[in-house]
Amino acid sequence: MKKYVTVIGFAIGILLVWGLFFGVPLIGYFDSVQRVGWVQTACGTDGCTTPVFIFDVVWMVGMFFGPLVLAFVGLYVWGIRVRK
Repeated sequence: MKKYVTVIGFAIGILLVWGLFFGVPLIGYFDSVQRVGWVQTACGTDGCTTPVFIFDVVWMVGMFFGPLVLAFVGLYVWGIRVRK
């Protein structure tokens, strides 16, 4: 039972740290998307081609959510190793 409490505590800590580091910029990004649209937010005022736009959006999603996913994968692996 103590292992589960530790893992849940680490998960809450990961969410708090992620929220502090990435939450405010993510809110700003979505605010910009709502005000000017996806294309102008991702490509700027000059615009871009469709593949560049798709790459920019995928890159931004990866930069925001990649660390969160990697942290939870690491926590999962650590939780399995501690259990054995």
